[in-house]
Amino acid sequence: MLLDPWTLWLVVLVVGMLLAGSMLFVWLLTPEETALIYWAAFTGFLVAGVSAGMARGLIPDFVSIELGNAAILFAYGVMWCGLRRFDRRRPCLGYAFVAPVLWIALCQLPAFGESVGNRVMLISALIGVLVTLSLVQAWRGWVVPSQPRLAVFVLLVVVLVLNLARIPLASTQVSDNQLVIFTHPRNAIIGLVAIGITIFLNCALVLLVRERAELIHRSAARRDELTGLLNRRGFAELATLCCMGAGPISLMLLDLDHFKQVNDRFGHATGDRVLVAFAQALRLNLRQADIVARIGGEEFAVLLPGATETAALQAAERIRSGFQSTINELGEEALRCSCSIGVAHTPLPPVEVDTMARARLEMLQRRADGALYEAKSNGRNRVAVAPFSLVH
Repeated sequence: MLLDPWTLWLVVLVVGMLLAGSMLFVWLLTPEETALIYWAAFTGFLVAGVSAGMARGLIPDFVSIELGNAAILFAYGVMWCGLRRFDRRRPCLGYAFVAPVLWIALCQLPAFGESVGNRVMLISALIGVLVTLSLVQAWRGWVVPSQPRLAVFVLLVVVLVLNLARIPLASTQVSDNQLVIFTHPRNAIIGLVAIGITIFLNCALVLLVRERAELIHRSAARRDELTGLLNRRGFAELATLCCMGAGPISLMLLDLDHFKQVNDRFGHATGDRVLVAFAQALRLNLRQADIVARIGGEEFAVLLPGATETAALQAAERIRSGFQSTINELGEEALRCSCSIGVAHTPLPPVEVDTMARARLEMLQRRADGALYEAKSNGRNRVAVAPFSLVH
């Protein structure tokens, strides 16, 4: 017995609306995770686009074809923006309008305006580009092991493959230059797949938010109370996880110059302000993915996963100069405080044993400590890099 495609697609719409509402509900419970708004909008615009497509023939063609598919394209653009926002990057929402505007413009050309098959291939290709952007962002933000992020990544790969598969199979979705994806029983399987992907993708995104909330909760005991950065224990745990992966990695050890004199001359309250100012300089000049910690009184450490030696040196110089600007803004004319930084870099092969990862981290720390000693010996307020050496 063949399935009724109309019924399945109506179920898709109902499920989509419920998922969008549940995503907004989760956001109300965790308002600090604004990525949830983007992902709720993703599902909402997807439902609106599919609804317009199902109403083809009942509403003007411009609404069902141009605007309906533009809403679907905008939905995938918003998905990408949500992933960027979740990873603490600028959402770039304006770019989400590019594909919808391009779609509407190309539909005015006879090659697409008069051929349903060409339109199917066009929108499949545009969705493929947008999903690829989401995949790239999901990959870039994958700095620690995460099962929910893995699920999101796999589901996005499935969406990409299915959309690209529509291009060679466009003729099976068109009959007499009419789209039959919503009416022909043989296409009902598409509705079933859409229901499954919609449910699992939204669940995976919510779990991604929950995972981070749990990590933040667990890390409360691993935070330095004054600066809000990780403490030595928290740094060791997260840095060890990163050292289990493959690829380039860099480590900075940072020390505030003449900090004891600051405490002796201006008091510990001023010393605390300097420490907080330095922590702020670190946050402003590092990536969200970088692991930043206060590991001692005036000693700090930064692990930069995926960073080349050049990128690490550039970040170190930004921190050094940025801290100088911050010190000048504290208002103490006689306050003299700078930072010295030692940098170590190496490419890493993957390992599966945490003891090996800890050994890697210890080796990087020894090399960075040697570079820091060199920076101190050469006059302070400078960056030094350890000689290159492979860490196995």
